[in-house]
Amino acid sequence: MPDVLVELASERTTVGELIRRAVEEQIRSLGVDVPRCRTVLRRQYLSAAEIRAQASTGMVRTPSPRLDPPDVTEEVARAYRAFERDVFVLFVGGRQVHRLAEEIVLRPGEPVVFLRLTALVGG
Repeated sequence: MPDVLVELASERTTVGELIRRAVEEQIRSLGVDVPRCRTVLRRQYLSAAEIRAQASTGMVRTPSPRLDPPDVTEEVARAYRAFERDVFVLFVGGRQVHRLAEEIVLRPGEPVVFLRLTALVGG
């Protein structure tokens, strides 16, 4: 996914709100190219279990492409589920956050990192 700039009304927010805003901005930035946007979104949320199950068949695939524009509400819900299943982790100011309802303070210059976890061969 491309880096995005997310504007918030306040430096105090929740993890869930930050994820929602990031997803909205990612879709907005990729929205002109719907097929590319769909491809990028599909790849982000495959869990380790889904990858293992597909790998046992000899091939890992993302779901079939759809050509309709992504539904922001649906994509935010997918991102929330992926976060809760540890498909990706989130670091704010160098500290990992763990719950959607967790309140965070975003300070200028502090990094926010979304990190997609990928299972390694052999466990």
